[in-house]
Amino acid sequence: MALTHEFYLIPAIEDAEHLWRNIANHPKVVDSVVIHDDIILYINDTMKWIPSRNPALPGAPTGAGINYYGVTLFNQHSAAALYRIFSAWRDLFLNSPQVLELTGEFYTVEGEAQSGQYERLIYERDEVIEQFAKMISFAEKLAEGRFYLYHCGI
Repeated sequence: MALTHEFYLIPAIEDAEHLWRNIANHPKVVDSVVIHDDIILYINDTMKWIPSRNPALPGAPTGAGINYYGVTLFNQHSAAALYRIFSAWRDLFLNSPQVLELTGEFYTVEGEAQSGQYERLIYERDEVIEQFAKMISFAEKLAEGRFYLYHCGI
């Protein structure tokens, strides 16, 4: 099973801090997108620039980036950075060949000294661009102040 990150666009509602417990089946979900973990890891340094909240903690404290293993709430304050970052990645990937080949994590073979290599990540460019385009449209809706974007980590 591939590791993924799910993003859910929902109306700004009163009890957003507790919504994450059953978000996948919640009737108020407006739209969603699933992004593979490898892609999230590839762009993760830039995602740390996006203001966010942690709805799993009391009071949903502010922070930045995603809660990799947990939930993250993006709101109107996240919109501009979210829009610019995903737009920049989309525009960059538009210059790639149809088969998007990226360098992934470095890994070693257990028990073999001096071994290791970088993982090769291979994706269809247009699928990744479509996912980023959806995130960009979510950011535009967040800017209106009437929506939240929930991220559910791996």
